[in-house]
Amino acid sequence: MLTIRATLEPNGRVRLPASVHCEKPMPVLVTFLDEPEDSPSSSVNLTETGTVAATLQLLHSTEFRQLPKSNAEEIQQRIQTLRDDWAN
Repeated sequence: MLTIRATLEPNGRVRLPASVHCEKPMPVLVTFLDEPEDSPSSSVNLTETGTVAATLQLLHSTEFRQLPKSNAEEIQQRIQTLRDDWAN
């Protein structure tokens, strides 16, 4: 796992540092570090960032539900690969 600082743009895209490259789509976790000065134009109100209500609102939003789902088999293989690496 790698943690980097990125920026959420008003259009909903995440801007990564120029030095970050990947050859194929990669699952990521996004953590909001600060409360934004202006709320982005989306159905999710981020002015309540950090609250249970905001989290539930995000989880029930159409945008979140339409995100691609991960392949469970691929995830298990990645976990096993990491475990094998730790054993060495």
